[in-house]
Amino acid sequence: MLKRGLILGVVVVCLIAAQSDTVKRNRAELREGPGAWFPLKAELHAGTEIEILETTEEGWLKVRTGNLTGYVSQRATEGKAAEKDIFAQMGQQQTTTEIAQSGVSAAVKGFAEKFAKRLNGDPKFLTELYQYHLNARDFYTFRNSTYADMNLRRIQRKVKLPKIKKVPEFTFSEEGMGQGIAAKIASQGLYHNRPVQDYINKVGQLVVAASDAYDVGFKFFILDLDAVNAYACPGGIVFVTRGALQHMGSEAELAAFLGHEIAHVTRKHGMKEMEERKEMIMADNVFMGMDAPTNPDVAAVSQDLDDMALESYETIFSGRLKGYEEEADEMGLRYAARAGYNPRAMLTLLNRLTSGPNLSNNEHYTKSQNLLRVDRIERYLKDQRWPDDLLTHEQRFKEMQRLIR
Repeated sequence: MLKRGLILGVVVVCLIAAQSDTVKRNRAELREGPGAWFPLKAELHAGTEIEILETTEEGWLKVRTGNLTGYVSQRATEGKAAEKDIFAQMGQQQTTTEIAQSGVSAAVKGFAEKFAKRLNGDPKFLTELYQYHLNARDFYTFRNSTYADMNLRRIQRKVKLPKIKKVPEFTFSEEGMGQGIAAKIASQGLYHNRPVQDYINKVGQLVVAASDAYDVGFKFFILDLDAVNAYACPGGIVFVTRGALQHMGSEAELAAFLGHEIAHVTRKHGMKEMEERKEMIMADNVFMGMDAPTNPDVAAVSQDLDDMALESYETIFSGRLKGYEEEADEMGLRYAARAGYNPRAMLTLLNRLTSGPNLSNNEHYTKSQNLLRVDRIERYLKDQRWPDDLLTHEQRFKEMQRLIR
């Protein structure tokens, strides 16, 4: 648990008279601190009463519910009350689900293990996923150093995000599916270098905080592959290859590269068709009171979800539709700029990849595609207004790069 002084020293906090509200999301995550990268303490379901103790400009509320105190996204209390799904057995669930030592709810963990097994994923990865967390003090030191001479609020007022009809949110089955798919992707081999992974996560969290999914619990991992590639899984698990890191030249390039993958998650690319299948709503409750062995409906839904997990993995691994890639490019540039990084760095990276040998097994990073992306990104950047004092942080990136062996 973090000391109060640490948190108040790095975020803008407004003390308010304690007031009561209720959770309006089907799932709201109570975290140890004001950021989606903090460890999870509990899941609060729709209708849970909370007492608001503090609010921050970063969109987080310090709340108390029962005997628990922590932080929830301000979005958890906004809008209309969540509608009850016809398949959901919400009445059999507690309004607060405390998180086990694994750091994830039993529902998500159950789905994750199921899908990882179905996809022949690396079972050890799930343990590594649940145990990995940034050190709060180190992250805040990094963030303060990044923005020492910058007015980030002014930049974010200039670089606005387009309005979206529905903020990014994942069901139990979607998050578990994403973890199962991640376990399969991790079976290619992880690159274990804690200082480098922490660096990637620090940059990634700055970009996440500037996105429209600031309250989604992203985590970033490195694949031990020479190829230039990246993968984004539902729920916020992102992989970048060692080869990609070795061919970048600045932190701004990394921010734009990660921004592209973050956008795939925030826009739920590859899962939009699945959202229309109401069976998933029922499946969200398989691990919460439904008697799977004797319920034929559950067995049918379980098989359906297995098929969807396989389809989603194949889409992520082989490459998404052109329209999704173009949207991810544009949103990724905007996320990076809002995080204070120069979005033109993406052009520098793509041009470098184009001038050398073919380094990627991803069709969206081949030379021909890079040329098309450069042309499209150039036009997009010219059509937008960008602040002129954005960061590149080349030296800090090269110091990290020297740690890669």
